[in-house]
Amino acid sequence: MRFTVGRKIGLGFIVVGILIFAVFGYTISIVNGAKITLDSYGQSNKQYNEIGEPTVQGLESLEEDIDDLSFHVNNWVYNTTNDLSSLHAMNKILDTLLYEDLKALDEVSTKWDKEADIETYDEIKKDLEVLKEDIDLNIRMVLTDFASKADVTNLFMAQTAIDDINPKLDDILSKTHELREKKESESAQQKETMNVKFTETSDGFSFLFKLIIVALFVLVVGTMIIALFTTRSITRPVTQLKGILINLGKGIFPKQKVDPSNDEIGEMSIAMNQLVDGLKRTTDFANEVGKSNFDYPYTPLSSEDVLGHALVKMRDELAENERILEQKVKERTAEVVRQKEEIERQSEKLEELYKDVTDSIRYAKRLQDSILPQNSLIERLLPESFVLFKPKDIVSGDFYWVSETDEKILFSAVDCTGHGVPGAFMSLIGANALNQIINEKEDKPAHILNKLNKLSSEALNKSEEGIKVRDGMDLALCAISKDMKSLEYSGANNPLYLVRDGEISITKADKFAIASFEDGEHHYTNHEFELKKGDLVYVFSDGYADQFGGVKGKKFMYRQFRELLVSLKDEPMHRQKEILNDKIEEWKGTFEQVDDILVIGVRI
Repeated sequence: MRFTVGRKIGLGFIVVGILIFAVFGYTISIVNGAKITLDSYGQSNKQYNEIGEPTVQGLESLEEDIDDLSFHVNNWVYNTTNDLSSLHAMNKILDTLLYEDLKALDEVSTKWDKEADIETYDEIKKDLEVLKEDIDLNIRMVLTDFASKADVTNLFMAQTAIDDINPKLDDILSKTHELREKKESESAQQKETMNVKFTETSDGFSFLFKLIIVALFVLVVGTMIIALFTTRSITRPVTQLKGILINLGKGIFPKQKVDPSNDEIGEMSIAMNQLVDGLKRTTDFANEVGKSNFDYPYTPLSSEDVLGHALVKMRDELAENERILEQKVKERTAEVVRQKEEIERQSEKLEELYKDVTDSIRYAKRLQDSILPQNSLIERLLPESFVLFKPKDIVSGDFYWVSETDEKILFSAVDCTGHGVPGAFMSLIGANALNQIINEKEDKPAHILNKLNKLSSEALNKSEEGIKVRDGMDLALCAISKDMKSLEYSGANNPLYLVRDGEISITKADKFAIASFEDGEHHYTNHEFELKKGDLVYVFSDGYADQFGGVKGKKFMYRQFRELLVSLKDEPMHRQKEILNDKIEEWKGTFEQVDDILVIGVRI
C-alpha cells in the first residue's frame, strides 16, 4: 500500500485532533464549574440586594428617628421658650416616621434567617409601643401646648415621667444600634463571600488560560515533528509550487518549467506548467488592453474559457466605458467640491453658535456675580464669618445675600429651583426682590419672606397665555442686632443651626417655598433668640447634605453634616471653610457634583 500525500497529512491531523479534543474537554469542565460558581454568586448578590442592604438602611432610619425623638421629647419638656417646633417634631415622629420605619422593616424582616434577630426586632417593636403609650399618657396628654406648661402640676408630672422615659429610649436606641451593627456585619460577610466566589471563578479561568498556553506549545511542537516527517515528500515540492504561485501573484513568471514527479504533487506540477502558459498569453493581452490597444489579437483557450471570453468582452466595452467613466468622474468631483464647501459653511455656523452660547452664559455669570455681596462688605459687617460657595455649573441656582439696616445685619443662604441657567435667572429675581424690600425699611425676617413671596409670585406668574410658572426658592434668613445680642430667623424649607457649648440646636423652617403659594395663603414664622459670645450660626442650601459619595456612593446626609459642624466649634472661621470644602471634595471623590453647594457660618 502506497503511503500517499493524503495519508501523510491525515496522520498529522489525527495527532493534532487528539490534542485539541483533550483541551476542549477540559475547557468544558472548567466552564461548567465556573457556571455553578457564578450561579451561587448571583444568588448571594440577590440576597444582599433584597435583604441585606434594605435591612441596614431601614435600621439606620429607625435609629435616627429614635435619636431625634429623644432630643425633641426632652426639649419639649424642659424648654421654657414659647417654641412649639419640638412638640410638632415629636408628634410627627410618633405618628408618622416610626410607623413608616417599622412598616419598611416588617417587609424585610420576614426574610431574615436568624430567629435571634427577629426576636430582637420584635422586642424593639414592643418596647416602642410601650414607650409611645408612656409619652402619650404622661407628656402629650399633659403638655398639649405651651399654655399647659404654666400648670406646675402638669410640668412636674411630665418631668417626672421623662426620667422614666429616657432610660427606655436609651435602651431601645442601644438595641437598635446593636441590631444595625450586626446586620451591617452580616452584609459585609455576604459581600466578602461574593468576592471569594468571584475570585474562585477568576482563578479557574486563569488556570484554563495557562493550560491553553501549554496546549498551544504542545501543538506547536507536534506540528514541527510532523513537519519534519513530511518535509522531504510533501513540503519541498509544495514549497516550490507555492513560490511559483506567489511570484505569479506578483506578475513574475517562472524562468523554467517544473519537473513533475510521479505522485499527486507531480500532477499538480503539470497543471501548474499549463496554468503558467495560459496566464502568459492572457497577461500579454490584458497589458495591451490596459494600454488602450483594443486591436491586439487574442483567442480564448477554449469555448469554456470563461476568463478569456470575459477579457474579449471587456476589450469591446472598455472604450465606451472609459469615455462614460471620465465624464462621471468629472461630474462627481464637482459635486464633492460643492458638498465640501457647504459642510465647511455649516461647520463655521456651528462654531459661531457655540461661541455665542458660551459667551452668553459667561456674561450671565458676570451678571450673577454682580448681585453677590462684595467680600469687603461681608468682612465689615460679619468679620468672624465664612461663605463656602461651590456652583455646579458656570452659573448657579444658589446665591448668598448680605445687607444692613440702621439696627440689624441681615444675611441669607438662598436655593432657587434648579441649577445652571434656569437657577441663575431665579437668583437674579430673588436678589433684586430682597434689595427692594430692604430699601422699603423692612428688617423683620418673617415679614421680608412674606413680601419676597409676593414679589416673586408676581414676577413669575406673568404670562400672556395665562400659564403660571411654579418655580420658587428655599432659603434661611437671619437678622442679627448690631450689638450681637439677639438674632431673628425665618426660613422657607431651610433650617437654622446654632452651635453653643459644643451642642447643636435646630430651628426648623416653614415647609412651603417662596413663590409656591398665593399672597396671604400662608405666613412665615419669625423666631427670636438671645445670643451669647462664641455662638456659631449656620445657614445653608441642601447641596452639601445631598452630595453623593463615600465608599457606598450614598448621600452625605444632614446628621453627618451636623456632627461635622460640632467638631469644628473651636476652629477659626476661615479654617472651618477649608475643612468643609476638603471634606465634601473627599466625600465626592469621582462622583459628579449633583447640586450647587452653599454654607454660611457666623461666629458671635
